Amino acid sequence: MNIFRKLRWKLTLSYTIVTICTFLMVIMILVGFLLPRIFIPANVLTPEGIFKLIQESSYPLWSHILSQSPVDTLLVRYLLEDMNGTITSADILRIGSIRLFVRTTAYLRAFVIGADGTLLGKSDRITVPNLTVGQPFDPNIYPGLEGPLTAAMAGDTDTKHLFTVFEPNKRFLLALPIFDETDNMENKVMGVVVLILESIPTRELIPLHMLNIAGRSLLILLVAAGIMGAIFGTFFANGLSKRFKRLFITIDAWSEGDFSKFITDDTGDEISQFSQRLNSMAKQLQELLHRRQEMAVSEERNRLARDLHDSAKQQALAASLQLGTALTLFEQDSEAAKKHLLEADALVDSVRNELTNLVLELRPQTIDGQDFSELLREYIFDWSQRSGIETNVNIEGDKDTPLETREALFRIIQEALANIARHSSASVVDVSLDYEENVVKMMITDNGRGFDVLQQHRGLGLASMRERTEVLGGSFTVESVPNQGTKILVALNIP
Repeated sequence: MNIFRKLRWKLTLSYTIVTICTFLMVIMILVGFLLPRIFIPANVLTPEGIFKLIQESSYPLWSHILSQSPVDTLLVRYLLEDMNGTITSADILRIGSIRLFVRTTAYLRAFVIGADGTLLGKSDRITVPNLTVGQPFDPNIYPGLEGPLTAAMAGDTDTKHLFTVFEPNKRFLLALPIFDETDNMENKVMGVVVLILESIPTRELIPLHMLNIAGRSLLILLVAAGIMGAIFGTFFANGLSKRFKRLFITIDAWSEGDFSKFITDDTGDEISQFSQRLNSMAKQLQELLHRRQEMAVSEERNRLARDLHDSAKQQALAASLQLGTALTLFEQDSEAAKKHLLEADALVDSVRNELTNLVLELRPQTIDGQDFSELLREYIFDWSQRSGIETNVNIEGDKDTPLETREALFRIIQEALANIARHSSASVVDVSLDYEENVVKMMITDNGRGFDVLQQHRGLGLASMRERTEVLGGSFTVESVPNQGTKILVALNIP
């Protein structure tokens, strides 16, 4: 069903949006707390601040490496490759192996020079020619390096002597002396690490720089969150749609009159409670229909009993009296006995006709698939032949009407003609059927003895005809005056 497909899509989309929005809110809160703390203060952007930051973070490692004899140049190379120019870094979110972080970086190039002036290592970004690891290093090959390198080799710790500023806040050269921290030889220089930093983010560019990096990580996280939300939404929507499908299948069975099926849902949530209420309603409807069927059967039996009592029984009793009289007069006056036998024969024939009419009323007529106008003509003609009452039929127009409308009209004609044959003593009956644009009108009139419509009647015929009409939203009217015949008017809407 399309309704379940739409429901699954709506639920899946809603869970995906909710999951993504939740992650966005969490990220925004974390970023709001962390970003102000990881913005680089103004003093860090100065050469002194950067010098102090690098010294605190990597000084112990360089001291350990340069204190070896001989120095492992391969280890120096790996360490220089690992230096990525990160000035500061902070994690925003970490889930297992997934890490969301921001950092500020600069373009970094580095040399490592031993205490004897030998080049121990250089980063891959150094493109100066004739620069070989293991050979004496000439400080003049890089402008601005000689002064800071000489001061660092001499063990000078004054940061003002250890750097050269090429462009304020953007391009620096730093020479970091590495001292021997063993054997109380703190003033012995083991080597010098020279750092050349370029393209350092300014204070104005730091937020944009960090957000750019964070945005890449955030995009990956949002995609993952969206996929998780879609999977969970699809799983939940499928389960919900299956429950609704079971509910719809059971309700469809109820609509067809099959109340033997019930909704099975024991999850305990609101849908399950709603299903239990529907099951209870179905049981009540089943009991109500059963009682109504019993009442209908009882009413039909009572109607048949009244009809048999008022017609066939009385005529049979009269025929029995005529036969008894004929038997009494048979030996004394055969001619008189013959008259009574003929009267009894006529009464028996009337009983037979009455019983035939009752049987025809009880037998269901096949209306669907037949020409309704022709079916009415045939039935009224047969009734006229059985009852001996002249009947005129007039049908104007022809329009396809619903089966329930045709059935109602046919049953009303059956009931009306049966009442005319039993009670009216009419000699002529007129039946007209008029199809208009949105309504079909039927009129049945007779010239019988009529009755007072204001008095209460025991029979169910008129009530049954009225009920059939009103169920379909139509109108039912009876006009009758004693000794002036009866007119029945029926109007049913045509969709």
